[in-house]
Amino acid sequence: MSENLERLRKKLDREITFFHMRRAEIIVRKALKIARKDNDLFFINYFSAQKYILKKNFKEAIEFLDEAINIRTNDGCSYNDKALCLAEMGFYEDALRWFNEGIKRDKECIELYHNKGWLLNFLENYNEALLCFHKVLEFENTRPETLYSIADTYYKMGKYDLSFKYFKKALDDVRGKSRYITEDIKRRLRELILYYSPSS
Repeated sequence: MSENLERLRKKLDREITFFHMRRAEIIVRKALKIARKDNDLFFINYFSAQKYILKKNFKEAIEFLDEAINIRTNDGCSYNDKALCLAEMGFYEDALRWFNEGIKRDKECIELYHNKGWLLNFLENYNEALLCFHKVLEFENTRPETLYSIADTYYKMGKYDLSFKYFKKALDDVRGKSRYITEDIKRRLRELILYYSPSS
């Protein structure tokens, strides 16, 4: 049954990424029900944490994630989510430490690279953020949220031609997946055309 829970975990990540929060809540409830039935302590803790993350109760979420990490010490997703909770609480150095520890233990967890890049971008460490985002593209070169993040980073660096290029790529890959992100990308492209006249 844990295979089914792994699939639900991946599905949950996509729903949250694309701002489908009601769908995310349904997945968490379903996954918790399965995990409890199977007495799967790892996933009971992992999905309990997700329940609190959706409520923005990050301190409670971290307690469950710590339990999950104690059970599966190399689970990249748990390190990623703990780092995100710490970032949301304003503990940026601690968050970066947990992203790095997660990457050390699970080098193929692309969420770790993407979200470390997101935090570095937020902290205005643009070159390091781009390294993280381009690492994600080595695994999945049409990941719309990463293409969007690269575009946003280039925008903040004043590299408007590159920003325009990556927003266009992100738009192609996000169509039909998230109306919110699609509309935001269109707005950003209009802004670039209006104020910066980038070459397409």
